[in-house]
Amino acid sequence: MIRSLYSGVSGLTTHQSRMDVIGNNIANVNTYGFKASRTTFRDIYYQTSISATSGQATYAGNNPAEVGYGVQLGSIDKDMSQSNGQSTNKIWDMMINGDGFFMTAKFDSMNLSSSKPASSVTFTRMGNFGIDSVGNLVAGGNTFVVGSRNSLKGLLSTGDYSNSYLSQVEIKDLNGDNAVSSNDVTYKNTINLNDLVQAAFNVFTDEYGYMYGYDWNAIVAAEGDLTGNDHVVYDFDGTSTEWDALTADEKMQYIDVQQTLKNLNDPANVDDVVAANYRYYCDKNGEEILDSTGARIGYATLYAAIKAATTPDDKDAAIAAANSDGAIIGKLSYADMTSANVSADGTIQVGYNGELKYLARIELAVFDNPDGLSQDGNTSFADNASSGMAKIKKPGEPGAGEVKSKYLEMANVNLANEFSDMIVTQRGFQANARIITTSDSMLEELVNLKR
Repeated sequence: MIRSLYSGVSGLTTHQSRMDVIGNNIANVNTYGFKASRTTFRDIYYQTSISATSGQATYAGNNPAEVGYGVQLGSIDKDMSQSNGQSTNKIWDMMINGDGFFMTAKFDSMNLSSSKPASSVTFTRMGNFGIDSVGNLVAGGNTFVVGSRNSLKGLLSTGDYSNSYLSQVEIKDLNGDNAVSSNDVTYKNTINLNDLVQAAFNVFTDEYGYMYGYDWNAIVAAEGDLTGNDHVVYDFDGTSTEWDALTADEKMQYIDVQQTLKNLNDPANVDDVVAANYRYYCDKNGEEILDSTGARIGYATLYAAIKAATTPDDKDAAIAAANSDGAIIGKLSYADMTSANVSADGTIQVGYNGELKYLARIELAVFDNPDGLSQDGNTSFADNASSGMAKIKKPGEPGAGEVKSKYLEMANVNLANEFSDMIVTQRGFQANARIITTSDSMLEELVNLKR
């Protein structure tokens, strides 16, 4: 009878756990990207009253007689199956039609540096993304969406597909196994649309607020080594080409704009007349501004005049001279774009001034055992030893799935099943409670024998 009491208690505990899981499923029935869970039970262990014996010629054998000690929680399994999509008509709402996961990164500091790895990378099916005040593509929980960024002129249309120079935004694969852990993803893999728009349309803003562009032809012709002779160009289909194998025109399409800007804006070079002459004042369309004689307004002269000013009057005069020559104060940003679109292959396309540019591609992660992912809150998952490391794939590759913009994946909770399970769980809990009360009544009768 004492054993039955503890069996009843174990039954109450496990059924309560099952009820907790059911309650969580039902509570999240309208949570986008939520994946339902289920519980399984296992018996615990047994006390053998009669041991098993084999039959002999002179007597029969015995089957074992074993008394169980109740039930325990066997597992809580996640249902990672695809659910239906709900139309939202918002460009930055996305769902994955397949088995992949969006990746989001969080950093220790919002002041990011090239040497700072992500403090955590999580994986989610909930694609309710947005653009923050500085142009970052962000997810919930103050996290950045992970993707590949392009440089200079973005992705170049080549037939039915596009090529992209990805070396500066390559997700690190330290051991060559096509997998990435949290420390392998740096801030370079976040998507800042303001920066990408400027690079794509060759429009930047100096420290005084004036807009300028770069003469990339001059840079390629005179300073090709800025990008490095061992530079590798990564195409959108995963193949690569050595920098030296490209023609001058091809180099123009793939120049590493970040490295070039770093060199040209380095304090050691910023006053260099040669470096400054690569720059020219431009408008928001990236078109150069010419003076009254039709000559290009050289950045070096105006920049040097403003920087050399030692008094407020001199500075005002230098600024007035820049303004009179037509230099424009302002900044090209994502807000200036006339259209935006996210394709099924995860590429982000914007339209401006009659041109279309591909700025970035959202990357997806797949796992050998997605059921093994740990719940991380905020409808996100974390990788672990059971799930294996994330394998990075572009949308559309086998196993990853395609990205569907203006849709969000609904929870895969089946309310009919949940209510049925809730009824069965309630009755199971009730039956186990009856075991306890019945065992207590039997103990009471035993105690009353003394009277």
